[in-house]
Amino acid sequence: MYNDLSGYAVSVTRDEVREAWNETVEAILSHDASAADRIARILVLDPDFALAHAVNGLMLLSLARADLVPAAVVCMDEAWRAQSNRGINTREGLFLQALEQWILDAPRKSATILERVLTEYPCDMLAIKLAHMLRFALGDQAQMLAILQRVVPAFGRHHPYSGYAQGCLAFALEERHLYTEAEHAGRLAVDLAPRDVWGRHAVAHVLEMTGRADEGMAWLSDRGKWSHANNFSLHLTWHHALFKLEAGQFAEATALYDESMAGNCSDDYRDIASCASLLARLEYEGIDVGSRWDAIADRAERRAFDGRLVFADVHYVLALLGAGRVKSADELARRVVDDSFANSSDERRVAARCGGTVACGLLSFQDGDYIAAAKWLSAARSTMTDIGGSNAQRDLFEQVYIESLLRSGDEEQAATLLTHRLAARMGKNRFAVSRLNRLQQTSVRLGALATLTAASTKSTLH
Repeated sequence: MYNDLSGYAVSVTRDEVREAWNETVEAILSHDASAADRIARILVLDPDFALAHAVNGLMLLSLARADLVPAAVVCMDEAWRAQSNRGINTREGLFLQALEQWILDAPRKSATILERVLTEYPCDMLAIKLAHMLRFALGDQAQMLAILQRVVPAFGRHHPYSGYAQGCLAFALEERHLYTEAEHAGRLAVDLAPRDVWGRHAVAHVLEMTGRADEGMAWLSDRGKWSHANNFSLHLTWHHALFKLEAGQFAEATALYDESMAGNCSDDYRDIASCASLLARLEYEGIDVGSRWDAIADRAERRAFDGRLVFADVHYVLALLGAGRVKSADELARRVVDDSFANSSDERRVAARCGGTVACGLLSFQDGDYIAAAKWLSAARSTMTDIGGSNAQRDLFEQVYIESLLRSGDEEQAATLLTHRLAARMGKNRFAVSRLNRLQQTSVRLGALATLTAASTKSTLH
């Protein structure tokens, strides 16, 4: 046996395969566009490398596409075949078990198995990355951070994967609102591993959530630093556009969409979510996005029957509504609601309870029933993490909730939420400031009108 860069044994029989595997793992960790091709090459070099088959299946499932589940099953079958031909070690066997559980619609069990790897092998960066990805999708922020706080100290500064470990830690810290620690870990991640786009992304989240738009634009200004990345580069562009929105640069944000997002959007749910989310935010600022919704809705419609990830589903509803395809959006929302009662997956049922409520809120908002929209979205707020995704991504639904309150006339509750929002972002949030100013101007006008009315009435009486 040979050891990989994590320092642990892998069941390969040639050094050529070991080196190719190390390169493949680094490509996965850095979100490199070549990762899928590298796995395919590994399996040509060594068809009996069971771990590579298992990781291939896990990566396919991470795309949350129903049509890729059969391919993941093939990967599992090939992994067990390879295991019987050559044998594997205990660590590799746990990856196979994790794949099996995810195929059985038990992603939480899959994550737990991957985390079991870390009990004996704390520096297995691939197990860390895959478990981190699953906890993120499940919205399990507490466990995501707990695992990383336990294993990251084992790396030390000079471990080959230390930077990638810090990048995962940074994101987990940020999602728990530990912004100072998260920013430190994220910047350290990029220093140690310049190709770590996840660590760079974690710092962007910190800057977004603390109202530092100028720093955020500077942090993401050099696209060459993630030119190696797969479609995750589109998500980083989304973050860049959010900073433009925060700075009030609506034309520049729209240009980023047109030049760097629209043409690169695939059927990947992450692409659809990023594009739909940005278009919705632009519309809430009064920007006419025209027919831009149509291409995104086409992609959402193709994926609407996947039923693999509620976070994806609610963004598909958003895209369909943006393009005016209310019937398709309503049908999808009903399927999500049905899943909250009857789906065989525990995780899907839990997520669908919140996701179905969010979808109903979006439908009500589209219909102009802002009172109903506010009620639906208010009901979803306490369990919003259940749908997965990041705080920054789910913040869109908080914005829709506040817009619903404003448009339904519940100015007091809107003002309370906007004030809290502004405080949480260090007093810097254009969304909150612009709407609070609007409320204040309305209050002043109403106050002036009341004064004039009282004076007029008094004059008439006398």
